[in-house]
Amino acid sequence: MRIAALIGAILLILVAAFQGNDSPDTWFAIEKITIKGDLKYVTQDELQSDFSSLLGRSLLSVPLPEALEIVLSSEWVISAEIRKVWPNTLQILVSEHTPLAYWGDGQLISTSSEVIAPKNVPDLPLTHLYGPEDSSGVVLEQFGLMSQVLASTSLRVASLTLEPRGAWSVVFANGIMVKLGREDVLERLQRFIAVYKSDLSGRIDQIVSIDARYPHGVAVGWKQNK
Repeated sequence: MRIAALIGAILLILVAAFQGNDSPDTWFAIEKITIKGDLKYVTQDELQSDFSSLLGRSLLSVPLPEALEIVLSSEWVISAEIRKVWPNTLQILVSEHTPLAYWGDGQLISTSSEVIAPKNVPDLPLTHLYGPEDSSGVVLEQFGLMSQVLASTSLRVASLTLEPRGAWSVVFANGIMVKLGREDVLERLQRFIAVYKSDLSGRIDQIVSIDARYPHGVAVGWKQNK
């Protein structure tokens, strides 16, 4: 197959040679980019825009590693395969990132633990994670551990925040905010779960916040009756 493709390319060059004195780079300039892949979060048009710098380049002279670098620079692309289709087409098979959580404002963390910042951030039912710069790995790991602790409950994390000084706080989908502090975070979370199951689950609408930074219990902030 490779030999046949090489012979075909040589024949194309010979044919083009009889058509004029233009540079070979113009004979095989990339006029079309075809994109294949199961795309859920990014559109063909967006990827075409990201790859537009390849248009006009010559299939003869553009190295595949360089083309791959351009393709992978698109925020949504996690991996890709590129094939030259003579005389004027570049075929790209794309695999896209799968979002796992929101990170800060305008960014996402993918299932491969990479932080991406796409031009258009999709509206998805994902947890919001916050923390200092370069702390995404730590926050994501803590989120995973908390999710394991919460697996046997009906509680779902809406947002998890790591403060600059190292303190953690979590807001659940039911609106309850829990302060967990800097130490023994998972133990404090388990203590909150025990209190929540026994005393608080039926009074969610009366609670403002919960402080679980105590050694033997939690402090509940109640809404004031008007």
